[in-house]
Amino acid sequence: MIRFLFTACCGKFPSLCEEESCQIFVLFNLSRPAIKSMADKAALNEGQKTAFKALQRFVESPGGDSFILKGYAGTGKTFLVQHFAKWLDEKKYAYSMLAATGRAAAVLRGKTGMVTRTVHSELYHFNQVSGADDDFPEDAPFEAHGQLTLQFTTRLPDAAKKVYIIDESSLLSSEVGEEDSIVVFGSGNLLVDLFEAVGGNKVIFVGDPGQLPPIGQAISPALDMEWLASNGRTAVSVTLDKIERTTADNDILVLASMVRNMADRSSHPRYPKLPANRLQNVHVYEDDKDLFRNYLEQFRNVGPDGTIAIGRTNEMINIINRAIRRDLYGNSHERMKVDDVLLVTHNNALVPLANGDFVTVIEIGVETMMAALHFQSIKVKSLLSGEEYEILISLDILYGPKINFTKQQNRALMIDFNRRMKKRDIKVNSDEYKGAMLADSYLNCLRAKYGYAVTCHKSQGGEWDEVYLFLEKGMFVMPAADLYRWWYTSITRAKKNLHIARGWWIS
Repeated sequence: MIRFLFTACCGKFPSLCEEESCQIFVLFNLSRPAIKSMADKAALNEGQKTAFKALQRFVESPGGDSFILKGYAGTGKTFLVQHFAKWLDEKKYAYSMLAATGRAAAVLRGKTGMVTRTVHSELYHFNQVSGADDDFPEDAPFEAHGQLTLQFTTRLPDAAKKVYIIDESSLLSSEVGEEDSIVVFGSGNLLVDLFEAVGGNKVIFVGDPGQLPPIGQAISPALDMEWLASNGRTAVSVTLDKIERTTADNDILVLASMVRNMADRSSHPRYPKLPANRLQNVHVYEDDKDLFRNYLEQFRNVGPDGTIAIGRTNEMINIINRAIRRDLYGNSHERMKVDDVLLVTHNNALVPLANGDFVTVIEIGVETMMAALHFQSIKVKSLLSGEEYEILISLDILYGPKINFTKQQNRALMIDFNRRMKKRDIKVNSDEYKGAMLADSYLNCLRAKYGYAVTCHKSQGGEWDEVYLFLEKGMFVMPAADLYRWWYTSITRAKKNLHIARGWWIS
């Protein structure tokens, strides 16, 4: 079934920015002809054909500046986008394939073979360090330095016609970013900057309306017709409903559809139950201990490429990570080891590793200190690309409670960098200064946590053959509608088997 909506309005956007992207990041280059053989392997179904024609009309007509392509898990959004990109190539339309995060961009590139970039890498370029002073004494105390800010400028508006396709648009936030960051992107308002940069060109938002919205928001604004209309956008919306990515003996998407249908009801019970019993490829264990034992065995058999544990809170994630490392190494507090799995928590400027990527440690080098922070040289292997990279990792982040540096820690690193540049007689914001900053191994260290388990938000944009979902009664602090979306998002990370523990919330 296909649903169409159309609306137009004028208005202004509230303040927003992308909270998890603190550096510019570009992923891969691959020629567009690679997508043709992939898209030719199968035909579009009737619903996809209708959506395809709507996309064609949208691009060719002068009216309308935004198109929302929504589809639940397994409905073939990516497959449709491949066909549409092939048509754009044939018609000689210029286009950019983007994704909301580095992880999502890498996954889309892996599925389609298309050149894929993050929204941030499309919009912003580094401009200057604000607050730095060449005349400041080299030995001035830390407290005497002013506020330092890294300013990324929004690029100039397009001069030529172009189509923008943005995958995983449900992750695009309309909220102000984290206060601890010393990085400022454009106006600080991601969607406003996007629409300013694309000018009158067309934007296609692609996403799953059943997935979790951005952290701290009730909706995914880029997939919401009312939100776009209230902010001056003229939009068309199409929803794919028919599930294609499933087989007769796999009920994972059946379960996801049941949860989605529960969410669509007009009223919800205070304590909803997950209808996971007696389904193919959905395995229910007696308790969390049994679930964990099976996860540990599965991890040892297939490794981090094939399996992941998902929990609701950072506390649960830390418990699982410590338990896994205890059983692997005999002590949950062991220092980082070769073969440890890490989850990247911040896009990196030195190597193509994105927020949400998983890596394994293959070599461990010496520890060092800079600006009272602890670092260690390591070599890691990307689970997505198989490429290996030598880089410094922040031990304060790996072993500490945070997933990124605090504002004060970032400031300390920048002050130290400025002192090093002053010793070399390199002027603040000169081309040499900017080049040195983007190449500095301390400023651009790897920021990562142990990656044996992740929160549902961190899992978005990824898929694994075997997913172990750790549920807890604390999940009922969420309103039922939010809980359904959390269940749905977690369930749809699994491709072959979903594993959960029995509880009174399972029916």
